[in-house]
Parts: sequence; C-alpha cells; structure tokens
Amino acid sequence: MRTVAIAALLFALAACSGPASPDPDAPGVSGSRTTGWYPKVDPQALAGTRGVSFIDGLSGYQQTTEYTCGPAALLALARFYGATGIGADAETEMRIAREAGSRSLDVLKTGGKPGTTPGEMKAWLESHGFDVRLDYEDKGDGSGLALLRKNAERGIPTIVEWADLGGHWVIVVGYDTRGTDDPWDDVLIFADSYDRYDDYRDGYSFVNANRFYWLWYDAFCFDTLTWRTALAATPKGSPPPQPVP
Repeated sequence: MRTVAIAALLFALAACSGPASPDPDAPGVSGSRTTGWYPKVDPQALAGTRGVSFIDGLSGYQQTTEYTCGPAALLALARFYGATGIGADAETEMRIAREAGSRSLDVLKTGGKPGTTPGEMKAWLESHGFDVRLDYEDKGDGSGLALLRKNAERGIPTIVEWADLGGHWVIVVGYDTRGTDDPWDDVLIFADSYDRYDDYRDGYSFVNANRFYWLWYDAFCFDTLTWRTALAATPKGSPPPQPVP
C-alpha cells in the first residue's frame, strides 16, 4: 500500500548477509546463473511441477509511485482477464488510482492514510465487471493459507495486502507445497508491483508461507489491527469465487 524509503534500508541490510547459491534442481529455479542471491521464478517450470499450483500469464505491473501498489495490482489482474481499456502504462495506473480513490503520501501531512483500502479495491473491481469475494481470517489456524492454495489450484488469482514495506498489495499467483504435508514450509509466489528485492525484474517475488502468514495484516488503514485480507475476483458470468469448504 505504501512503499517508502525503508525499501532501500532493507536492501542494504540484506547485502550484509552474503550470497546464497541457487539450487539448480529446485522447481522453478534457473541453474544457468552462477552468481546472485535469489533463484529466478521460471513460470514454465513451475506450471509443470508436482506440488505447485501456478497461474501462468500474470506477472506484476511495476508501479511508478510509492502509493499505487493497489492500483497496480488491479491493473495487472484486469489485464490478465482481458478487460478492455487497460494498458500496462502509467496513464492507466494513475487513472485506476483516481477511480479507486487511492491517496498519495501527501495525506500524511494532515494525518490521513495513504494508499488504497480493501473496500476501495473491491468497489473498483465490482464497478469494472467482476464478482468479488473479500475475506478476512483472524483465527490463526492456517485457513487463510488454505484459501490461497485452493484459489491457486482453481486458477483464481488472489489479491492480498500484508505488512511488507509498511503495507503492500500483491497478487498470489502460485502456491508450492514443496512436496510435504507441512504447510509452514510452503512457498507463495506473488505477482509483485514492487519487484526490487531480487536479481530479476520479472514482476515476480516469493516468500515462505509461515513468514507471510504472520505478516499478513494491516495496522494502518483501519482503526484496529486487521488480519489477512484476501480479494478474489472473477469476471461476471464466470463461476464466482467460492470460500474454502
């Protein structure tokens, strides 16, 4: 939701930890690169790997401002579904920001809250021809992860907002069980509009499911801490998003 100068600090801190060699046999990892800290997300390899549910054809449009991760996610999702009048450009990004009511960092000067709320994201999608489910999970029982996994299996991207960068919207496009029954070693793959962490500006990022789960909250846009926001949208006329049984 807001991406501020802390990103540069996080990158600098990461630089102190030293490089890690990618595993060329790992699913979705390119073994052709001998330097670098992060493996590259390989969509073709992921799509054909056992234990991986991956939605091909949806990567993150790179936001051009520090507050438009929400509009950038809406843009990427709308393009994935073939919505008309949605270009992968800053003009479209800022038009969506205006339509959704996104607020710039300038509102901080008067005590406002920048970015785009879940309600605003939902309203924009509904006004542009989507059926939308907005879910919150505060049980702490892992059911939110089950929702993300089930949606990925169904080929339904899920927009989520977590505490990364102080609050950041991304789209869950992949779920990797890593071949085990333990959900806490699973990996989520994001279509990420702020793809500045790794060695590849390909619009993808990834995170351990356990780490994500406990950072999947918003302490800024609401009066109280709000856990695990998930927006699943499908074009009207297609099967609507369903809750996990």
